[in-house]
Amino acid sequence: MNTRKLKKARLSESIEELKNPGRGWYQIHTFSAEKDFSREELRWCLGDGNTLALAFIDIGAYRECALDKTCLSNIDDILDCFEQYGRDVILRIAYDREGRAEEREPYSLSQVVEHLEQLGPVLSRHAEHIFVYQGLLVGSWGEMHSSRFITENRLERLADVLGKYLGGRTFLAVRRPVYWRMLHPDGKLDSYIKMGLFDDGIFGSDTHLGTFGRETAAEAGWGRAWRMEEELDFEEKLCVTAPQGGEALYEEGQAEKRSLAGTVERLKKMRISYLNCVYDRRILELWQHMTWEEKGPWNGVNGFDYIGRHLGYRFCVRSAKMTDTGGKRGTGAQCLWEIAVENTGFAPCYQQAEVWLEWEDGRGQTCRKDLALELDRILPGEIRTGTCTTDSVEGEFRLYAARKRDGRAICFANVPEGGKGVLLGRVV
Repeated sequence: MNTRKLKKARLSESIEELKNPGRGWYQIHTFSAEKDFSREELRWCLGDGNTLALAFIDIGAYRECALDKTCLSNIDDILDCFEQYGRDVILRIAYDREGRAEEREPYSLSQVVEHLEQLGPVLSRHAEHIFVYQGLLVGSWGEMHSSRFITENRLERLADVLGKYLGGRTFLAVRRPVYWRMLHPDGKLDSYIKMGLFDDGIFGSDTHLGTFGRETAAEAGWGRAWRMEEELDFEEKLCVTAPQGGEALYEEGQAEKRSLAGTVERLKKMRISYLNCVYDRRILELWQHMTWEEKGPWNGVNGFDYIGRHLGYRFCVRSAKMTDTGGKRGTGAQCLWEIAVENTGFAPCYQQAEVWLEWEDGRGQTCRKDLALELDRILPGEIRTGTCTTDSVEGEFRLYAARKRDGRAICFANVPEGGKGVLLGRVV
């Protein structure tokens, strides 16, 4: 009996940008909830080629009253528009976008709770397309600082309301690790509310503009901010299960002293999935003038491109092995496949994906078999091997992946060799 063999394809790593969902650069699009917006103008603004967009919706006009039908309808239409144009949304709804939270927020917690209850059904309708919901309505610029509502009991009340509508269906994010700890006194990561972080002060100072504290964890305890080194260790563990992103800032007198390798190491430690591609322009331009100098395909690539292409997950097929298990031809399940995939990005995928092999049978029909591999479980720098069995047939075999919830393609970081998917080789 003849044994099938795999004539392997060359699995080279690509340095190209991958337009994969749930990761990458974003721009901010700001709306006033009481005002109509132009769908055509938004469509034009979304021509930036990114897969993510941050929608900032200002509800400051309603600080002393309930949200009316116009407000809720506008928010519904805004989210519908982003869905129509194929964007995953980073959503922030807040009372203030001028740094004056104490003036623009409601006086009572009950008013904030009422607003969240009103927003809940609208957000629930769009939960599948909201990648991350940032903040809990409060704080200057919605960043959860300079607010009378930043206490453990009040944050817990707001998080519970939001979790009732979004818990388990999208990711929530709070501005500082200490806020996460305040909302998780038991420290467990498996809460029904999938909560990560957002940091709009990355590199802005030695505390990321107040994200971190100056005390050790032993000195501060669970309920106060820790010094940067310990908070980064905490973030590295926390962001295995929920994403982090934000904005990188230029720190005068320090930005040029930080090497590209040191910058990348910080972003990897934080498990950064998304960053603002417009602000802060000074640090983004600084990255563009830096060069990645380690051996490999990335040698010589500028820092901006290196960082951007490693935001979030980046999967690369490292090897493919096929073993003919024997048996009579045409009975199926005769070839065992073992395919190793590495995550070379800064963060996990976080969202479940389907992974499968495709090939043509002897009649020219496309066949498919799922690969037993959970992409969302592969941590940065980790290689995992998926397996499946296929019919013993000749032909080209390719690997594909897509996000489960909507079927959006997840591209692998391998140099393409004709057609879609990753060419693993030809079975002969």
